[in-house]
Amino acid sequence: MTEAKFSVGDRIRHVSMGHHGVVVAVDREYSPAHDDNDLSLNPSIRDNPWYKVTLEDEHGKAVDSYLSESQIDAE
Repeated sequence: MTEAKFSVGDRIRHVSMGHHGVVVAVDREYSPAHDDNDLSLNPSIRDNPWYKVTLEDEHGKAVDSYLSESQIDAE
């Protein structure tokens, strides 16, 4: 298991989409309990930290998402 880079309350940005958000929960590794999309993942990605985040979409609406550490960056 890898140490989490972000903590609850940290402001982040989705790397590919550019949407800004806030970390609301941290999992030290992938947890299917937080994944509403039932992702099928490479096992090496599952062992890295995952984050439940609230993002602001292109319309300014709050959207909850479950993202791997590789998908987010510090704002």
